[in-house]
Amino acid sequence: MEVIRLDNVSLARRTQEEFSYDLKKTLLSILEGKYRKPVKRQVLNQINLVVTEGEKVGIVGANGSGKSTLLKVICSILKPTTGQVRVRGKIAPLIELGAGFDPEISILDNIILYGVLLGCSEREMRRRTPEILDFAELEDYATVPVKALSSGMVARLGFAIATDVQPDILILDEVLSVGDESFRNKCKRRIDRFWQANATILLVSHDLHFLQASCERVIWLDQGKVRMIGDAIDVVQAYAESARVIPDDELELPSDLNNPASEEAIEENSDEAIEIFPDAELPIEEILIEEPVPTGELFIEIPETPIVWATHIFIANQENKVVDTVNFGDSFYIGLEYEVFQALQSLQIGLYLTDDSDKILLEPASVNWLATIGQINSIGKHKIYINIPAPLLKPGTYYIGGIGLHEKDKETQVIRTHQWLIKRLLSFVVTQAGSYIDEWFGQEVVHPILEWHIE
Repeated sequence: MEVIRLDNVSLARRTQEEFSYDLKKTLLSILEGKYRKPVKRQVLNQINLVVTEGEKVGIVGANGSGKSTLLKVICSILKPTTGQVRVRGKIAPLIELGAGFDPEISILDNIILYGVLLGCSEREMRRRTPEILDFAELEDYATVPVKALSSGMVARLGFAIATDVQPDILILDEVLSVGDESFRNKCKRRIDRFWQANATILLVSHDLHFLQASCERVIWLDQGKVRMIGDAIDVVQAYAESARVIPDDELELPSDLNNPASEEAIEENSDEAIEIFPDAELPIEEILIEEPVPTGELFIEIPETPIVWATHIFIANQENKVVDTVNFGDSFYIGLEYEVFQALQSLQIGLYLTDDSDKILLEPASVNWLATIGQINSIGKHKIYINIPAPLLKPGTYYIGGIGLHEKDKETQVIRTHQWLIKRLLSFVVTQAGSYIDEWFGQEVVHPILEWHIE
């Protein structure tokens, strides 16, 4: 039986240019002969889709291809410009967790409000409230207004409500990174329960291995159009193959390399400013990796004909032992092993250290501290360490969100990127223990030692 059907669905969204127009500005531009009708951007274009009851369907595509927009159209959050959307059954949309909460009223009242918006009765939501608070680990905050909660608490509350109402259709948009490691595992166990039941599931994810193993069909969106739809293995392999080459004009220069000299060179050599060496092409698993390795170290396969290649990323304590957990009060190392196979003019190494929301907390670049020639770019194997001081990162889960190995041409100042992995690669946990067991942490991003004075 059909539960979701889209017939020739298209959606055009207004651009920022159109939002900035007002009546006075429009009339003046008409009088001056400068008026140009703002162009609307086509986000979805002629989408046809049928999903049957109990089916598990994955959705893949590059950023900006329309994946989240498609889910919002199915959930009636957005109304299509043309075409028809028909949905049968109760939907739980896990797209933007916490959207729809009233920040001024208590958690208890918001649970009832949120549940009613999802189609449940007030009486039923009052009965479910204790279980929802228990799952979200917010029993002590029941009467607190939502505006007093952290963003992580709000997301946990949204997840707990949306998955407690036993929907017919579950919509997932990369939402399993809510809260700390313990809560994420609890979320995954609850999602597994839906997966084993007869619920219909639509899932947006960049984890291609998971989509191949868990979904019956996969939809590949490309610039708002369905490029391919069919068996999960076939579609994922086709999508993966298309992502093997990153066009030069779509590649951004890392911010740590944006110095005036290189910017001038880019303006003068815009067609060849950044080069991905053909023989240093990234394996597809490394381009698309989303789920980080949680063991404290990650080994990367070397391609057949590399120029320079990072082979091992790890977290180490002060005794140089590989770890996946560090204490809040202890400094630690991010270690990187790499090998130079051919002569390089220079070498600059950078990486991202991110939090659960993929916010970049630190972006260390070797060029700020080390020479770009000499031992760093000599042929052979090398190991480089970055010392992260403490206390700095508050307790929580963190990620090595990407690494880059770059060469700068002395004559043209052109930056060549030999290896650039830009997804979550490695995870580690900062724990609270010892003399810091009673330390209070708020909504801040980092927690260094600060001096206080009173007069």
